[in-house]
Amino acid sequence: MSTRNGPHARAQAMDDRGTRTQPAPPMARKPERYSRAEYAKVLALQEEVARADGDYQRLRSAYLEVAENEPSNEVALAMIGADMDRAHARLQALIGLPRLPFTHEPSTVMRREVERLASENR
Repeated sequence: MSTRNGPHARAQAMDDRGTRTQPAPPMARKPERYSRAEYAKVLALQEEVARADGDYQRLRSAYLEVAENEPSNEVALAMIGADMDRAHARLQALIGLPRLPFTHEPSTVMRREVERLASENR
């Protein structure tokens, strides 16, 4: 009985010359998996990134609120802006992004955006 087209056709394959070919070798290694310690570190890092992102978003919304409602309160804007910049730097460090010298602080960019929106609404 021929096994040329059956379920074991690959194992019994013949080349053009009529000789049997070698079956494909099984996977040499198992896929890599995290150890328990590495997995715990990954989970902790994910939680820390989520917490840092939450802090940044909270400070960003506070900055926007103060900039829209009390644009003359420069002390509050400076304090919240500094905290927002630190939270943004922490988030970038956790994610693994390098600190680039030519990038603007998020609070500076946010202030410009709020000023532009305020001038458009007038």
